[in-house]
Amino acid sequence: MSARLAWAAWAWGACGRRGASSFRMPPPGVDVAELLRDTTAVVEAPWPATARRPPAQCSVLLFPGQGSQEVGMGRGLLGFPRVRQLYEAARHVLGYDLLELCLHGPQEDLDRTVHCQPAVFVASLAAVEKLHHLQPAVIENCVATAGFSVGEFAALVFAGAMEFSEGLYAVKVRAEAMQEASEAVPSGMLSVLGQRQSNFSFACMEAREHCKSLGIEDAVCEVSNYLFPDCRVISGHLEAGAENDA
Repeated sequence: MSARLAWAAWAWGACGRRGASSFRMPPPGVDVAELLRDTTAVVEAPWPATARRPPAQCSVLLFPGQGSQEVGMGRGLLGFPRVRQLYEAARHVLGYDLLELCLHGPQEDLDRTVHCQPAVFVASLAAVEKLHHLQPAVIENCVATAGFSVGEFAALVFAGAMEFSEGLYAVKVRAEAMQEASEAVPSGMLSVLGQRQSNFSFACMEAREHCKSLGIEDAVCEVSNYLFPDCRVISGHLEAGAENDA
């Protein structure tokens, strides 16, 4: 999909107010897995050949993930067209005033997974509005988009693969599930920047042994994400993090 068409698709569905209750479910007896297999079997027409452009005339949009939130986020975007509409649409999908939380906090509430993921998602697409008005060529020349973690959903909406309300509803469900999981067992995540010879697996094993010494059964401490060369995200019990700190 070209950048122009992607932007048109994003703009057309951006402020839809469809809430969770209006999402259609498949009729009884329909095999969803079979439907998905059928869609992947469709042979698409080949993409038309396009002239290769030099890198200086291309742009790529990358969207951030959880952890980039802070109280006051989005304040500088409210003067751009449709940004307030995005937050109003978000209020309908989420059932609470996300803009109020982003602007005034408190930070501990904004940092909760259930809130910060929708906050980052909406603020990311609000930032696209600013980019569209200040540097439209960046949008026009966009050849690819991607996101880290929850940022993938913003990338999908920008690319026209999902409507804004659909993307936000998916983020809402995702954030609620992750919040529930995090509260079921005291746990955390830690980004670790090491060296080429760093043995992350051995460090995780040592942390699990530490947890077992504290009486924790089925201790968890694992590499959960490969951020970039020599950097990993390690997840597990909070006590495992204490061992890593030591």
